Amino acid sequence: MILPTKHIKLSNSLLSIGAVLLKSLDSNHTVTSLWATTHTLSEVKTFERFTLGLDFLFMIGVVDFQDGILKRV
Repeated sequence: MILPTKHIKLSNSLLSIGAVLLKSLDSNHTVTSLWATTHTLSEVKTFERFTLGLDFLFMIGVVDFQDGILKRV
């Protein structure tokens, strides 16, 4: 699910979802405002995929969450 395989399309992988979220995180956002910006994108679609993508970005150290604000590192 993290990387695309022959059974998982690139657009369904966490790598792709994370890239879309990171691209949308050009300035500081709250989780709610980032969700409002990205929930209509075909890669994100659901809140579950959105949170998994944010978790992935946090685990690899690309985003940080402080005082209710998401920031690129």
